This record gives sequence, structure tokens and C-alpha cells, in this order.
Amino acid sequence: MPFLTIHTNSPVQENKAFLAEAANFVAAELHKPINYVIVTLNDNQNMLFGGDENVKSALVEMKSIGFGNKAVLAEKLTDFLSSRLDLDKRHININFIDMPAADLSIGGSLLG
Repeated sequence: MPFLTIHTNSPVQENKAFLAEAANFVAAELHKPINYVIVTLNDNQNMLFGGDENVKSALVEMKSIGFGNKAVLAEKLTDFLSSRLDLDKRHININFIDMPAADLSIGGSLLG
């Protein structure tokens, strides 16, 4: 149910370890079961940030049914990504999307 999608021009050497760590982070921060968390990483992408292709950056989409305190989550997720992907915090943009349960299906059944 929580979906974290990360697009970055920074290469990630240990993709599987990062994905597992990111999934555990999302589950813990959102208080959601880990078995519903999906993390997608698109690293080493062609990206332009502020007109400069040499700036290491990330465009992140965080979808969930509810977030709690989004301001706190934004800070924690930015810190997490900055430290794991070696990015300047100012170059991490996060789009939070609150999904109504009635618009989400798992295994063919709507959640709301």
C-alpha cells in the first residue's frame, strides 16, 4: 500500500540492500506492514536539475493511504535518501500522494 518510487542520476552500487533498507524505513515511518510496501529505484538516470546535468539529484514519489505528519516524514525521508544516495538535501524533491483506500486494489480487491 505505501509505494516509494525514486528516480536519481546517482548510481546505487548495492541496489538490493538499498531497496530492503528503504522498504523497512517506509514501513516503520508509516506504521504499515512491510508486506504491503513497494519500493522502486531507477538509479543512474539521465536527469537535469536546475539546468545542470552534473548535479546529483532525486525525484521521489511517495504514495500511501495516509501519512501522519507529512512535514516530519519529508524531513526524515530526505535525510534517509541524502545519506544513502550521497545527495545534497536541496536536490531531493518529494511528491506526496495521499491515496483514498477506495482507489487502491491489492490482489483484485479494493481496500475501501
